[in-house]
Amino acid sequence: MSLKIWILSKNVEVRRHLKRIIGLNPAWKTVGKMDVDKAIAGSLLKRPPNVVIAEMSRLDADVIPLIAAIRIKFGGSKILAVSSQRDSRLVLRVIHAGANGFMISDRASEELTAAIKTVVAGGLYLSPGIAGLAGRHLS
Repeated sequence: MSLKIWILSKNVEVRRHLKRIIGLNPAWKTVGKMDVDKAIAGSLLKRPPNVVIAEMSRLDADVIPLIAAIRIKFGGSKILAVSSQRDSRLVLRVIHAGANGFMISDRASEELTAAIKTVVAGGLYLSPGIAGLAGRHLS
């Protein structure tokens, strides 16, 4: 399946790492890499990608309103949030804002391909261990 993927992250090394993983699948193409601040300032892509990967740094919750804006502008795009935080409240806020999945960043090498495939197929992806944390707050 051919996919166009857009990466948002404040960290250039994270953007490079995610692009490298995406590049392992010859049918997937990174169509944009952007600093979150630039995206927040309104530099969103003009053409919708199939998948947006929105990486959130440890202290950065600015991505949550951006996820909501992407959901409004590109309703058909799938959004995968990536963070080092294992906070169930953050996971719920990200999903409520419109993300289709939440992945722990230190698991990107192992999980990114499965996460992308899951959200593209219409599923909700949560890193192992996150689902249990989030489920406790849903009860």
